[in-house]
Amino acid sequence: MNLNLISKIFLIRLLAIIGCLFSIYGQSKIIYVSMDGSDQNSGLTIESSLNDISTAIKKASAGDTIYILPGSYKGIIIFNGKSGLPDKPIYLCGVPDNRGNYPQIDGGLETPSNDAQDDWMRITNSSWITVSNLKFINGWTYPIKVENSSYLTFRQCEFYGGRRVINAEGIHTHHILVEGCVWDQGGNFLWKAEKDSLGVDAWLSMHHMSMGYFNGSLIDFHKTGGSIVIRDNIITNAYNAIRFRGEKGYDANIEIYGNDISNIRDNDFEPEYYTYNLHIYHNRSHNVHKTFSVDNVEGGLILYYGNVVTSDSDSWTVKICNGIWKLYGTERKLSYPLYAFNNSFYTFGTAFLNMHGKAMYLKHYNNAYYFKTDYAWDLNEWDSSDEFDYDISNKPFPKNLFNHRQEMHGKICDIKFKDPSKEKLKLQPGSAGIDAGKIISLKEFNWIQSFEGKAPDIGAYENNKLVEGPPFRYLVPPGSKINLKEKPRIVRNYIKGNKIVIYFSDKIDASSVRKEFISIYKGGKKMKIASVSFPENEYQMVIEAGMLLGEGEFSISFNQMPKGINGEAATFWASTIRKH
Repeated sequence: MNLNLISKIFLIRLLAIIGCLFSIYGQSKIIYVSMDGSDQNSGLTIESSLNDISTAIKKASAGDTIYILPGSYKGIIIFNGKSGLPDKPIYLCGVPDNRGNYPQIDGGLETPSNDAQDDWMRITNSSWITVSNLKFINGWTYPIKVENSSYLTFRQCEFYGGRRVINAEGIHTHHILVEGCVWDQGGNFLWKAEKDSLGVDAWLSMHHMSMGYFNGSLIDFHKTGGSIVIRDNIITNAYNAIRFRGEKGYDANIEIYGNDISNIRDNDFEPEYYTYNLHIYHNRSHNVHKTFSVDNVEGGLILYYGNVVTSDSDSWTVKICNGIWKLYGTERKLSYPLYAFNNSFYTFGTAFLNMHGKAMYLKHYNNAYYFKTDYAWDLNEWDSSDEFDYDISNKPFPKNLFNHRQEMHGKICDIKFKDPSKEKLKLQPGSAGIDAGKIISLKEFNWIQSFEGKAPDIGAYENNKLVEGPPFRYLVPPGSKINLKEKPRIVRNYIKGNKIVIYFSDKIDASSVRKEFISIYKGGKKMKIASVSFPENEYQMVIEAGMLLGEGEFSISFNQMPKGINGEAATFWASTIRKH
């Protein structure tokens, strides 16, 4: 594991300690669990701690925090019919030891198999639960099972092992957040293995043979109400990073961003069967067999932007990294666009390896490709719904693009990435990609790309910052089978001078918001609020302060939560602004 990754994991552990302190502020009571506790105790002090985590959960109510003290615990953690309240969850929080190590949940299986059923946790018919600061080991095959549960948060946990680490099902399962976690599925063996014990190619064996227990994902969900957020995680040494099996009318509204992903033996991102309103952005991928796979998938409205993809030059990586896009459809096809714009690639793979059948509704703009091999594009089929333009490449575009009058503004050039050997793909001064892109406009979100200069830059960065796409919006999937009203949540925010611009996932009823209801804190100081308005649309709220706010984080509180036009109160769940 490289030093950069180690430092990120250390930072997550440090934030975990801080996160626990924030979680108990103003909460109802604290319940303690320790290795030498007793379930005959009250659990209300360290000296009277409980021994069994599930016993503590039974005693907890909305707003309570269960502290798990350092040690290694066995036995399945069970949430059954346990619920907090909106923005007052039940917290299950590990206390790191003096070396920063999390309490350990041991599933008990050191050697995995395809038939293993060694669980860490089961969450059934529960809601408003937050699990944080725990280390999970020796759990297979679906060690965290979620059924008919909602508003769940897994924060700053570590997972070692597991096929589908979090396996979510049920039409009443929705709103799951996985953030700041670390998942290492199989260590260096998974990335480097060439054969299994029977001499079978390791990739084939992991795909569907003797080592098929690796063929999974950090989270898998099927026939759920959707609304999944996967952000700021470290995923390394796994067969797939993020894969899920959607079904038409379910499993929509997905955000995947800010993740650091490396050494992936198969797919980085792989929606299967169906997806709708999927946003994948600002992820960093390093050494991945195939970056994005859309293989016989229905639905669409996929946004993939601001992602950075790199690979090493060692012989093993060159052998295993063989494609960026795997797009084809014979049984099922997209019926809504896949917008792939403003991404940067530095790779030993090809752009469109295994593009069999006609990939439909691909809108491919402003992407920067630097290939370390002559076998670069391999774009061998075409559909009239596809569009390519304003991309740059250090290798010639395939004739198939020009034959269909694509890439009329594309360029073949030395891209001039800043330092690709160190995974830095910002553009150097003088790059042909600066001020050379297409202005992206997405009617589905009433959004037009902003930029500095004469035109957008090509690649993942605009003026050395990752490009922004449209703020996420909750959309009811076509043919929806779920009767679900979205609680508006804060999905993006900016500070501009003396203004805070906030975007919600659903429309806000402006009449439910007054400046007297809002408190803004920055640097521990409460800011005076001059006005609150909705100048563009009901998704965007602008708070004007009485002074310049400068850079840096801030927190916010509402004496009365804003309401959506659907009547649902807004929530801080998965908010991009910290609740004060």
